[in-house]
Amino acid sequence: MKLKKNQTKIIVTMAAFFAFFIFGFADNLKGPLLPVLLDEFSLSYVQGSNILLMLYLGFMLSILGSGFLAGGFGNRYVLLLSGIVIAIAFAGMSMVNNKLLLYPLFFSIGIAIGGIEIGANGAISDIYHAKSGQYLNLLSVFHGAGSMFAPWIVGLFLAKELPWQTVYRDSFFPILLFPLTFLFLRFTSEKSKKTFTSKKKLDNFINTNLILLAMLILFYVSAEIGISSWMIDYLYKVKGFNLKSASIMLTIFWGLMTIGRLIASFIVERIGYMKSMIISTFLALSSFGLGLIDGKYFSYLLPLTGLFFALIFPTATAVAAGIFPNYKARALSFLFFFAGIGGLIGPWGIGFAANWFGITMGFPLILIYIIATLVILIALKIRLKK
Repeated sequence: MKLKKNQTKIIVTMAAFFAFFIFGFADNLKGPLLPVLLDEFSLSYVQGSNILLMLYLGFMLSILGSGFLAGGFGNRYVLLLSGIVIAIAFAGMSMVNNKLLLYPLFFSIGIAIGGIEIGANGAISDIYHAKSGQYLNLLSVFHGAGSMFAPWIVGLFLAKELPWQTVYRDSFFPILLFPLTFLFLRFTSEKSKKTFTSKKKLDNFINTNLILLAMLILFYVSAEIGISSWMIDYLYKVKGFNLKSASIMLTIFWGLMTIGRLIASFIVERIGYMKSMIISTFLALSSFGLGLIDGKYFSYLLPLTGLFFALIFPTATAVAAGIFPNYKARALSFLFFFAGIGGLIGPWGIGFAANWFGITMGFPLILIYIIATLVILIALKIRLKK
């Protein structure tokens, strides 16, 4: 039976939301599992950082390839292939007992989540042109929900003293629903109206505004992934939390981010994209900075950063789609590539600093990432006013 256009629109939207839930879940298992992996495989902070580096190296390469694949074959094929790769990676993680296998498996997960980033954002942007800010924030709500679920379920399994591989084993069949959804779902993607056939057109695309957006995304993602990767280890080793309590704190971080994105989907259009991002970043800087103050009680402010982080990434994506309507797919691919760089260097930088000076000195590097994000936002707002 052929579906009507409106029915297809609803189904594709729900499928994209489900894909982003899987994205958030798969990406954020690393944070609560990292202390366990460090202990079980006797890994140094640098080795742990290198494993995270492989994940985001896979993400970056996937962003490059997925952008071309989406342009040639459509977002459905990108999402289908991503689902197949992540299902295979989860199957491998459920059986791994050699630390060398962690590197290709994390790389594969990075490949998959990069494809989801391109495919799901592209599908939603194609469907909702005028309200892209609202629906991209809603899409990110499901990423937040998956991100919130990941540390909660890991904490639950570890509290029962189950092997960490059990998390991947018991998640395999729900993960398998992801590629099966896009195997049977049919929809077409919007094609770019213009191509880069000359240096002049390329120069019109890669301008100062796009570079500022790319740097904004890079530093923001460095901060977000830095928190999701290292907050549990910081709370466990510096602030005196046990692993279960620290995992709950990360769950609250993602829970508040999910709530924030739901709220943002209704307010960003009214407040304005740039103004809302600047206010949110300033509040995030305040909550994170206060959370680093000595004493366990101040630590409870750290998860509040997730609430203020909530709207930054999807709203920046909406800004890019608005500035570059004719080159939207390429602009998003460019920005997501820099998101991959942020995901790579952000947690790696923290791990490198922690290896030399301890996690007490490494984790606060996130303050620098947030300050850089705020400065770039202010510069971009000034440029866009001209």
